Amino acid sequence: MLVTSLGHAGLQIEYQGTRLQMDPWLSPTGAFQASWFQWPDNSHLIDQLEMPHAVAISHEHLDHVDAWWLGRLPRVTPVYVPRYPLSTLREKVLASGQTNIREVEAWTDVEVLPGIQLFFVPERSPMNHDSAMVVRSQASVLLNANDARLCPLQLHEIRAKVGHIDLLALQGAGASWYPMVYQYSNEQKKRLSYRKRMAKFAYVVQAVRAAEPDLVLPFAGPPAFLDTELFHLNNEMKEGIFPDHEQVAAWMQGQGYNNVRFLFPGDQLDLRTRAIARDPHWENFSYAERDFYLSAYADRRRDQIAAVKAEFPNPDYDLWTSFNIYFEKLLTFSPYFNQRIGMKVGFEITGPGGFNGAVDFRDDSFGVSRDLNGIEYKYTFESRWLPAILDQRIPWEDFLLSCRIQAWREPDVYNDYLLGLLKFADPQALAAVEAWERTPRGEETIMVRSGARTFEVQRFCPHAGQDLLEVGEILPGDVIRCNGHHFEFDLVSGTCTNGKTEALTTHLASGTTSKRAAKVP
Repeated sequence: MLVTSLGHAGLQIEYQGTRLQMDPWLSPTGAFQASWFQWPDNSHLIDQLEMPHAVAISHEHLDHVDAWWLGRLPRVTPVYVPRYPLSTLREKVLASGQTNIREVEAWTDVEVLPGIQLFFVPERSPMNHDSAMVVRSQASVLLNANDARLCPLQLHEIRAKVGHIDLLALQGAGASWYPMVYQYSNEQKKRLSYRKRMAKFAYVVQAVRAAEPDLVLPFAGPPAFLDTELFHLNNEMKEGIFPDHEQVAAWMQGQGYNNVRFLFPGDQLDLRTRAIARDPHWENFSYAERDFYLSAYADRRRDQIAAVKAEFPNPDYDLWTSFNIYFEKLLTFSPYFNQRIGMKVGFEITGPGGFNGAVDFRDDSFGVSRDLNGIEYKYTFESRWLPAILDQRIPWEDFLLSCRIQAWREPDVYNDYLLGLLKFADPQALAAVEAWERTPRGEETIMVRSGARTFEVQRFCPHAGQDLLEVGEILPGDVIRCNGHHFEFDLVSGTCTNGKTEALTTHLASGTTSKRAAKVP
């Protein structure tokens, strides 16, 4: 099995004369409204790659499902995708003109090429539509985790199914707008970015320990920001949330992992011999010259960026009515989510047709208004983007990932349900999350030690069901962090201290029950 890097999260598998492409992203207009671009530039591959015999796509983010590239492929090409509660991924593939879409149930083997089997492993909670892809021949196994945050238990289950993992490819950089778009001081942003970077590194190590692969390949980021309005975000590559794959590999090697490799776009790894054939295109490339390279790259993409932005002209009408109708409808989709958001969220839409508006999820003041008093969250962005969001041409999560937005919150507490409601905006998908979260996880507990005290806590995280025995980490101050999604819980009260989710069941092991945090009704 020959593995070729296509850049970013893209990989091509060649086996006995056939080719499978996974998450290919080669569009010259990047992704997320021309905010993200491939790093480093992989455009030299566009005219070199032979057509694949099949494509597999992990999830709906535009740096993984590239309509431009899919539109260049023959219409008979089968495109394999995991089945999710929402049809967004399928619709994005259809937008490319491809119709031979094959949705696959989780953990179900399909033969995608002669002699090549594929199965998808989604994240446990339906709040997160992302999946790992496992590809195997008789001789080799590739676990392509891309952006999926599989828990150690799932990685053990994969090993039990396939027997042995030759190559684990997983994301080493973040894929987020936090903390860059938030109105923190520069010093606070720097501190939070570094913390997020190290949390990602900790997860990578945890995943490698659980999967026990022969080789590890950090990939799937970071993006390059080439628009002049966003160019400053490239500083996140230095010590922030977007380390490049050389930095991830170097850090892991410093932790004693000597089986880490990295591939530039076009490089090839032979899983049988473990040999790497380097693409001569990168002979004179060095990340040490990042700033110079990025400036030249931005010059090459200036026209494409301008063309994408021209597709979203400033509106010549008042947007308030459309905004009001949109959110009045959204408020009817899920009382469960509304209650767990439980606050007033402000929107400051700047430019022609703009306005100040708010959506109140509290029972005693439920509804949409123009009053920003009492808000706890606020999103600020240009009016040119709002029409496409309201008519669902741009999903909320895609827009947030573009970083073409400013955010503020007080108190500074993450609310996963607000993001969930915005990104799904679909009653069926929201109901799937509610059903999953209301499903009893059992009474199993684990013992954890914090300083001189021992606590008995529920084994599975109340947010997304991750196994705290596998992903839990004790922090100073009697706090346990679930490294699945970085939610932190006070061991004394059970309260989530950095987000809004159900409380953790906890009590002192001595038998003195702690005061339980009130559960959201």
